[in-house]
Amino acid sequence: MSLVYITYHDENISDVDNDNDYLKSRRPRLKYNSKFKEMVREEKNSRHVIEMPNRKKLLTSSAKNSHQTMGYAVTPVELPCNFLKKNQGVKWQRLNEHQCPPHRHIPPVPQFQRHQMGPHHHIIEEIKKDQKEELFCPRTRFLPGHKHRANFVALNVELIKKAETRRPPPRYIDTAKGDRHSLLNSGLIPQYICSKKFGKVPCYLDARKKILNQLTNRCLQQTKMEAENACARYMPTVKKLSSEERKEILEGLRTNFTNLFKIYQSLSVCTDTVTKQLKKGKMENELRQLEQDIHLMEHNPEIYVSAY
Repeated sequence: MSLVYITYHDENISDVDNDNDYLKSRRPRLKYNSKFKEMVREEKNSRHVIEMPNRKKLLTSSAKNSHQTMGYAVTPVELPCNFLKKNQGVKWQRLNEHQCPPHRHIPPVPQFQRHQMGPHHHIIEEIKKDQKEELFCPRTRFLPGHKHRANFVALNVELIKKAETRRPPPRYIDTAKGDRHSLLNSGLIPQYICSKKFGKVPCYLDARKKILNQLTNRCLQQTKMEAENACARYMPTVKKLSSEERKEILEGLRTNFTNLFKIYQSLSVCTDTVTKQLKKGKMENELRQLEQDIHLMEHNPEIYVSAY
């Protein structure tokens, strides 16, 4: 058994709503003002195309137009006197709103001084410098008075003096104006007949033929081995037909084919009943089978028949 100790006896639900109101007890919320508010308002109110005097239209960066969805309220009509006149069309002008970013000062590249290795360091550097000049300009050694820089004009003159004279290539002239063409690839000179490779089979074709012959020989050997193995396996249960038996079978098949073909020709042309259709289809299948058997017996001289 539990006991409840009541200390406050004058409770009422209306007092809870009046005194302890949650909305009244809350502190007023501070209003947030964004720093981009004015910029957004200007962009919203600005237009993409602004009509200026002197029949000019100014393009801005905004994407809003006065007739973006529903069109013009009143369609502007031009005067008939300005029809097809010079400089009477619409002139466009773009608003230059681009602002370059401020220039940043970039510090220069730091330069470090090399420490000298010893008292003879400057002599070693001069020797290395002379070696580099000889490597990059080897022809300057033969020219007097040019120690640090090559005289390419004098070098070219010396090379031209020592060079052999070039003979002009063979050409032919085909028009009265003197149009010249090369004679080598024209077909007038036997260029390919005089070559050593003319009229000979290329090496890659010979190699290809050898590879193919080897593959065919291997395949033939494998097939022969397989046939011999098969004959050795099934020889007691297989019998080879002689030429006389083969001829007798062929004659019998041909006589059967002729007799059945005569019966097939004597059938009625009109196949209006089911029995006629079945009979005709059966005879066609038998004729087809006889043709296949005759073809097989004629084109295969060696035929093996099982003994069972």
